[in-house]
Amino acid sequence: MMRFDTPQAEEEAEDLLNLTSMIDVVFTLLAFFIITVRVFGAERDAVVAAAARAGAAAGLARGDLPERVVVRLTDQPDTAGAMRIEIGGQEFSEPGAITRQLREINLPDVPVVFASAPTLTVEQVATAVDAALHSPMKRVSLRQLSPEEMTR
Repeated sequence: MMRFDTPQAEEEAEDLLNLTSMIDVVFTLLAFFIITVRVFGAERDAVVAAAARAGAAAGLARGDLPERVVVRLTDQPDTAGAMRIEIGGQEFSEPGAITRQLREINLPDVPVVFASAPTLTVEQVATAVDAALHSPMKRVSLRQLSPEEMTR
């Protein structure tokens, strides 16, 4: 009959490493670093801004947004040297209305196209563009009205 020696098996088991306490220490350190680490200000602001943009446009499909916002700048027929501003079928006479209307639209990724009559001065067009740059809309371009567009 063979005799199994149990004390030798217990000695081999004691020689193996007990990882339970080491795993406890690793998880404790991991929890400590997760709780104490701070996100830098710029990264936090970028994440918050991205989340806000995603939340604002969550219900909109790409086709729901306008392709561009057209601002028509023409001469006022009644007043010499005055400028008439048309945005979305509404007419205005002061450049401050551009800022108000574009703030109401509030779609920074949509380009704003100024279609200007060739009879306007550079100062008039620059004032209108400056008013647009005070709004959330940052993609601004200029073009000249064609003769057909002038008669509308």
